[in-house]
Amino acid sequence: MYRIEKLLNELNEFMPNRIIAIGRELTKKFEELWRDYPNEILNSLSEHKLKGEFVVIIAAKSWKE
Repeated sequence: MYRIEKLLNELNEFMPNRIIAIGRELTKKFEELWRDYPNEILNSLSEHKLKGEFVVIIAAKSWKE
């Protein structure tokens, strides 16, 4: 299991109602971005290759969309 998948599972367990943003391969040709709740991002990432460099941003508890 890749570390990003492990982190998303832990975020889904401990803070499922927080919005998170994940960027993969930022500033590179195949850059990808996701922003949603941890379980939704886990579902989206199941269709993608999980190799590369990731950046994870977790919204504050008080942040609303």
